[in-house]
Amino acid sequence: MENTESKTGYKAFLLQTVIAFLLVFAAQANAVIIDKIAVIVNRDVITQSEIFAMERLDIRLSGLPRRESVLQERIDHHLAFQQLETQPPVSLTEEELDAALEAYQRRHGGTEELSEFLKTIGMTTSDMELEVRHQLSIRRFIRDRFRPFVNITIEDAEDYYEKVYKPAAEMLAKEVPPFAESFSEIQNLLVESRVQDYISRWIEELRGKAVISIKD
Repeated sequence: MENTESKTGYKAFLLQTVIAFLLVFAAQANAVIIDKIAVIVNRDVITQSEIFAMERLDIRLSGLPRRESVLQERIDHHLAFQQLETQPPVSLTEEELDAALEAYQRRHGGTEELSEFLKTIGMTTSDMELEVRHQLSIRRFIRDRFRPFVNITIEDAEDYYEKVYKPAAEMLAKEVPPFAESFSEIQNLLVESRVQDYISRWIEELRGKAVISIKD
C-alpha cells in the first residue's frame, strides 16, 4: 500500500514537472516570435515587436520622409539617429517634450487611456517618452544641418506665387492675397520643400553606405 502511494506521488510529481517544462518552453517560444529580428541596420537590431509597436503608435515628429512601410521608416529612423549619436548632444527644452507628449495624450483621450493603449502594444510610458525624445532630437538635428543651405529669393517666391499659389487659390474659389501679403507663407512652404529634398538625398546617401540586412 505504501509502495503504491509512493509510485502515485512520483507520477504526480513527474507530471507537474513536465507541465512546468512545457509552459516555460511555450513562453520562450512565444518570446522568440514577438522579438523576432526584422532587420539589422549597421549595429542596430530592429525587432518585429518594434515594427508592430511603431505602426500602432504612429508618432511622426522626426521630419523624415514617409515610406511605403513602417519597416522602411524605422530603417531611416535608425540611420538618422546613428548619425545624431556621433555629434554633440541635441539640446531639447522640457517645454518641447511636454508639448509633444501632451498632444499625444489628448489624441488618446488622456493619461490613463494612453497608458492602457501602450500596454496593448507592449510599451510603457517611458518607452513612448524615449521615442518622442529621439524623434524630436532627429528633427532638431536635421533642421540645424540643412536649413542654413536653403535660401529663398524674391524671384523664387514670385515664380511660386504665379505658378502654384495663385492658381490653387483660384481653383478653390478663394480670394488671392497680394504677393507681398503671402510672401512669408510662400517662403515657409518653399523652405520646407527644399529642406525635405536635402533630407531625402541625405537619407539615400546613408542607405547607400549602410549595411542593411532585412530578415525573412
